[in-house]
Amino acid sequence: MAKKYIKDYDFYNEYGPTEATVISVSKKLKLEDLKGSNISIGYPIANTQAYVLDKDLKLLPKGVVGELYIGGVGLSSGYINNVTLTEERFIANPFGEGRLYKTGDIVRWLPEGDLEYLGRNDHQVKIRG
Repeated sequence: MAKKYIKDYDFYNEYGPTEATVISVSKKLKLEDLKGSNISIGYPIANTQAYVLDKDLKLLPKGVVGELYIGGVGLSSGYINNVTLTEERFIANPFGEGRLYKTGDIVRWLPEGDLEYLGRNDHQVKIRG
């Protein structure tokens, strides 16, 4: 649908888990963005940090696949009545203040500095978001 109407309308691809106030990264799409099998999920929005990390929480360079971690002012304080899951998914930010949310999403930085979504590191199924 986007390919058909992108010349007449603006299309945005937005990504974000509930734990990070729904929208964490966003990108206004161009026709050339729609040509590959994966579409960029965009750039971190204001007051949001996105990190692509390996299993040892080391930063990964552009093009290298890792797990997406999100930080910033929109981050949830955790799960109600579930301390165990909160401690598993929300970690101390090794790069600054606050915490990071471990999304379980597999991504990589593209050459232009936006993120490409590649899949999940578990069997969670997401339908329409």
